[in-house]
Amino acid sequence: MEQESSNLEKFVSALALLAVGVCFVVWSDKVTEWIAIAFGVLALIASAVHAFKFYKTKPEKRTSSGLFGIIVTAAIGLLLVTRADLAKEAISFIVGVYIILSCATQLLVISGLRKASGLLLGSYLWPLLGLFVGIFCVTGQFIIPDALATVTGAALIVYGVVYMISLVSFSKAEKTYAAKTEHKKIEEAVIIKESKDTKTTEKPSKKSDK
Repeated sequence: MEQESSNLEKFVSALALLAVGVCFVVWSDKVTEWIAIAFGVLALIASAVHAFKFYKTKPEKRTSSGLFGIIVTAAIGLLLVTRADLAKEAISFIVGVYIILSCATQLLVISGLRKASGLLLGSYLWPLLGLFVGIFCVTGQFIIPDALATVTGAALIVYGVVYMISLVSFSKAEKTYAAKTEHKKIEEAVIIKESKDTKTTEKPSKKSDK
């Protein structure tokens, strides 16, 4: 009974992963905004708690850094809640700038090495592709959080399906093994009983011995 309950919980967990994966794929453009809003709400709650503690603290123990932290946390929370789309675009912009700088540096290094050692022109391929990806991210044509949500959702769907299939297969194998074990126990019990009955029948009585 406990084993069946455990298998049911695992199957429900696999279904939950599958559902989350479908949501990530279907609403990839909204999922990141929901996550940003959730972080914004958490930041607002944290700032409210710290503000209450700051208010309860004695005036001589209050610090300007503590007040500054409360204001910054509240501002970040408001920004995430009210402009979640801006937050994910900012992430893409920052990552895009990083990719552009990294690829530009690689191109300069490769160019210097090519002059010294005569590297092939194919060495420029990946940095150039990365440069284009970075430009797309900076211009807003490729939103990284949305793409990550889609990839994560696809991975969760695959994992959930594989996990459910493995659970079903394991459950069937477990039932087959349990049935075989039970049948074997019954056969052993029958053999033991027949053996005892045979010994009882073959044992001579005391009267016949006399």
